[in-house]
Amino acid sequence: MGMLFPEIDVVALNCGRVRVRPKNIRGTGTPMLWWTLTARTWSQWLPVHAFLVSHPQGTLLFDTGQSPASLAPGYYPRGLVGWVFRRQAEFQVEAEHGLTAQLTAAGSSIAEVDLVAVSHLHQDHAGNVALFGESPVLLSRAEHDLLSEKDPSLHGVLVDHVGAANYRPVDFPPPADPDLAMFEGAHDVFGDGALVLVPTPGHTSGSMSLLVRRAGAAPLLLVGDLTYDPALLEDGIVPDVGDRRAQREASRRVRELIEALPGLVVLAAHDPEAEARLTSA
Repeated sequence: MGMLFPEIDVVALNCGRVRVRPKNIRGTGTPMLWWTLTARTWSQWLPVHAFLVSHPQGTLLFDTGQSPASLAPGYYPRGLVGWVFRRQAEFQVEAEHGLTAQLTAAGSSIAEVDLVAVSHLHQDHAGNVALFGESPVLLSRAEHDLLSEKDPSLHGVLVDHVGAANYRPVDFPPPADPDLAMFEGAHDVFGDGALVLVPTPGHTSGSMSLLVRRAGAAPLLLVGDLTYDPALLEDGIVPDVGDRRAQREASRRVRELIEALPGLVVLAAHDPEAEARLTSA
């Protein structure tokens, strides 16, 4: 007999807009510094999604979106690293797309979020962690280790903006669930198999995704920046950012998960169709 999962409500929050270089989305193996230097075009404006997940044991927010503070002068570092940030992405965060406003629109609030999990520490995913005070913020141990690097900004981690949180590094013990055997490990958030964090490194060394299994609805996989488009993931096309080999391996494991869980819907943080996919799931 299979596992029985509770009813879980998932809401996509739109916490700003971003446009990126084409190689951020569809890579060809071009070295990052080269395409950062030579790129002349941008993608369309894309959403910056966070996901509010209401489980009977608590409300979890997966990713926190881009902070409006990121539009202020001096938010990004100076020098080469700051130049790379500005060359690779541009953001817009209007008042109604602030995280607090988005939670209010969803009938929730910062105070009602029991637990936060971030796919990785880039500022458009962890940029609002400071709003949660002492609430636990889950992230992979490998990602947490980036905070203590000599210069985390070289990994795209802006400690001044994402460092102030009650981080709880998670490990990934071997999964007991045979449906997750393609992953080397998994972290069951509430112990009932409904919300499970799995490692999907590549975009950053500690990137992770959240599997949501719920009664009466399709399972979901929230993948952060593993891909911008589930169709690219299915075709094995990964961005020219981070560790491409690790991204291809993580993508392969996700494709195996899709086979193991028929109907699984992949929700990427910057996919313009994510809200529609969620509504129809």
